[in-house]
Amino acid sequence: MDTKVLKALQWKVFENVAAAQLVPLMRIGDELGLFTTLAEQGPCDNKHFAEAAAIHPRYSLEWLSAMCAAGYASYDTERGHFFLSEEQAAVFAHEESTALMIGAYDSLAAGVMDEPKIRAAFKTGKGVAWGEHHNCYFRGTARFFKPVYKSNLVQRWLPKIPSLTEKLNAGGSFADVGCGHGVSTMLIAESFPESEVVGFDFHAPSIDEARRLASEAGLADRIRYEVCSAKEYQGAFDVIAFFDCLHDMGDPVGAAEHALNQLKPDGMLVIIEPFANDKLESNLNVIGQMFYCASTMGCVPASLAQEVGLALGAQAGPARLTMVLQQAGFKQVETVATTATNMVLCATK
Repeated sequence: MDTKVLKALQWKVFENVAAAQLVPLMRIGDELGLFTTLAEQGPCDNKHFAEAAAIHPRYSLEWLSAMCAAGYASYDTERGHFFLSEEQAAVFAHEESTALMIGAYDSLAAGVMDEPKIRAAFKTGKGVAWGEHHNCYFRGTARFFKPVYKSNLVQRWLPKIPSLTEKLNAGGSFADVGCGHGVSTMLIAESFPESEVVGFDFHAPSIDEARRLASEAGLADRIRYEVCSAKEYQGAFDVIAFFDCLHDMGDPVGAAEHALNQLKPDGMLVIIEPFANDKLESNLNVIGQMFYCASTMGCVPASLAQEVGLALGAQAGPARLTMVLQQAGFKQVETVATTATNMVLCATK
């Protein structure tokens, strides 16, 4: 046994355990508004922070110390003051920030609470339906994806697809299939006020939340939401989108085939998926670890709970996704954009 390799592995476990122990503390900080309070009050000492946050000072000191040790908050050693740097506030405190990442901890917490169901599915081979997850899984998914979409969808990704923005600016029709809480749907409606925008999802509570958020944003008269599956909606659309959801579907080929039939002759299907390489060995990195873990707890179980149960997983890769779209009948499939975490594909008849 190589002791250097052993010690390196043990240290990696220490790092991962330390990271995992942040999950409940991040949820507490989020739910009690501790990051927002620190952003507003800091730099300040623990007593002042605890009073402002309306929490017990002994708990606040331990929480603040943990955040500083993780690099999620900052400490002024000379004055004994805690604060958030501008960057830390953008990532943890400001809900509308395009850098916000705290929503991930909702999903992580849901994974812990859903573990008995997923563990049982390991033995039976059956799925765990999307709606069977803990409620914070849905909120976490929406909150985690929102900053990425706000930063990239309209500004960077859609303009790479020829004629797409022109269609929507001219009043074209757009269907957001698997829209969840409607984060992407609202961005389209805001950016293309002349377009006809519809959001579809088979999870009724998510559609209810999407309607509430659209109303809150003053977009209720601009978006129509419907509860239906990816193989049930009807209409003739210029653009149909599957944003981070095709791999969750039990029958992605059937869903893509249905989209093909609902597109106008010159329409296009836009797909955003987690970034992945085609070979497993090329995904053995931090991003791959994150997506394989998320896929084990959410994506694969969701697909196996549906008809066909193809279970593409969150690391399907462009080649397999292209194969799915070609099997559905699309003639042209192109990867138009990639980032460290996402890839965008466009398919046409």
